[in-house]
Amino acid sequence: MRFGFSVLALALLGLGISLYPKSEKRWFIDEGYLYEHGSALSAEYLKEHAPEFAQRLEELLPWVVRIEVQHSSTDEASRSNHGTGIILEDGQVLTAGHVLNENVTGDISQILVTRSDGRVLHAEVDRQGAQDWALLRILLEEGAAALPSSSIELGSATAGETAIFFGYPAMVGLNAEGEVLPFRKGDNQAGSPVSALSPMLIVSSILDAETMTLNPIAGFPPVGGMSGGPVLNSRGQVIGVQVSVSKTTDNATGRTLYYRLNAVPSSAVER
Repeated sequence: MRFGFSVLALALLGLGISLYPKSEKRWFIDEGYLYEHGSALSAEYLKEHAPEFAQRLEELLPWVVRIEVQHSSTDEASRSNHGTGIILEDGQVLTAGHVLNENVTGDISQILVTRSDGRVLHAEVDRQGAQDWALLRILLEEGAAALPSSSIELGSATAGETAIFFGYPAMVGLNAEGEVLPFRKGDNQAGSPVSALSPMLIVSSILDAETMTLNPIAGFPPVGGMSGGPVLNSRGQVIGVQVSVSKTTDNATGRTLYYRLNAVPSSAVER
């Protein structure tokens, strides 16, 4: 049934026909719809409701990165955690602590940081906090091109303000045309490049600035791989690190009533 609905949704969208009356436009979509359209909805929402914020997206995107933590290696295989992070002004990468620790039973063999242009960098753990945040330090190989300087700073949040959240869901991202594609690690011997994919976008309003609880208002519910993604204000400052998503459901119908994004406030990050 879901597949049939998905095909119908794509067909209608291709014809420019909305599934809902224009007066009841839905900016946030749940599991019964195609989450692949969520990032486009978020961008559209910003253009309509916060155009100055929308203009900042292009300058923010290059600093959001995919994170892969390879760990618990054996002779047969190794395991990986996947998350999201952002490169700060001093070159550190801010992410969630559980991206480094969750289900890790052995040593971390390597941490890979992949930029949206497809460049893969190695990193090491710089420090972790008591709350669910961590800072990584990028390790450049000898002779490697230096990274451009990031303009991303930490800032403070205000209750009620609009905020955006970037993340890479699972193993996918957006290409230059906005299509959702699976991430390829690339193969140097075969000449296959690493995917150059951008993160997805969710628009939220801040319910509680102290605990960094957010109400998503445009986009889709976060899924695995988006942990550690930055929450940014309209000035382009990081005001939090996303660590979990919670939802409240109707016991009678099982229908999701609302979602909440939970983040660690940037004030908790010790640099």
